[in-house]
Amino acid sequence: MTEGGRHGDDGRGSPTVAESSGTWRLREISRRVPLAHAIEGAAIAVALWCILFAFQLLPGTTADTTGVWVFALAGIIIGASPFRRALLVVLAIASATVLVVTLTSLSNAVASRWTRGDQLPDSVLPAVVVLSGSVNPNNTINSQALDNLITGLRLIRDGRANVLVTTTVEEKFPGAVVTSTVDQSRTIGLFAGGARWIHTPPVQSTRDEALKSAELLLPQGIRRIAVVAAPMHTRRACSAFEAVGFDVTCVPSLVRSPGGMDPGPWPADRVRVFGDWIYEVLATAKYRARGWITSRPVRRNLPTR
Repeated sequence: MTEGGRHGDDGRGSPTVAESSGTWRLREISRRVPLAHAIEGAAIAVALWCILFAFQLLPGTTADTTGVWVFALAGIIIGASPFRRALLVVLAIASATVLVVTLTSLSNAVASRWTRGDQLPDSVLPAVVVLSGSVNPNNTINSQALDNLITGLRLIRDGRANVLVTTTVEEKFPGAVVTSTVDQSRTIGLFAGGARWIHTPPVQSTRDEALKSAELLLPQGIRRIAVVAAPMHTRRACSAFEAVGFDVTCVPSLVRSPGGMDPGPWPADRVRVFGDWIYEVLATAKYRARGWITSRPVRRNLPTR
């Protein structure tokens, strides 16, 4: 046997069968690695979607099935690119945030400092404006909108306000358009059938709610109002109403779903409140940049009506 043969060479410089098999395996592995990276990227992206969904920070259709596909496809593309490590960094940060939020009382501290709740005046307020939430396909309002409405009805029942004003939302579902006034009317009829109730035209945002309420109430000379909103939404909502000319007493609703002003020690409560806080911080920055909210609560000495 020649020395070349002992080193796996047939004497003419060509590889042996063993070497050819090894090279083939290396090539196969190199072909599979990008695929593995793409699958890993998709898995990381879907995990990020789940975290953002838990915090309720996914905008528009990204919170639906479309969003899962978009995140998965984006993960595949990024995972097969030189930026795949960036996905791991983002996932690590998101996972650390979940751990901190769920295992500490951070959400309680955020809720107590962010929620705005004003003391009700001694005199009767001319109106209380109850902000809407979303609607369901079965012609009902969601739990947060119901909590807001019940809080507003309590103010009417206790004689703290004269007129109940609700904002209106509409949503298209397959085969029907659902409006919040259907369930609002049903609820008001059950608990305060004799109350004077008016509602705004359909709105798309908190800014719309403030503008449409101003169109209804300011021409009647009604400026002093209570505004009822979800606890984490009170700061931006009441500032938006003040920016269009109202003198606002801010009233956080009593929340029966996870979250609220005093979240419990359970992950669902803490994640919900922290996600609401992040959303409100970003939305408040947007509203302030557009001049839709005042920097500080406005207090006016206006005559009662």
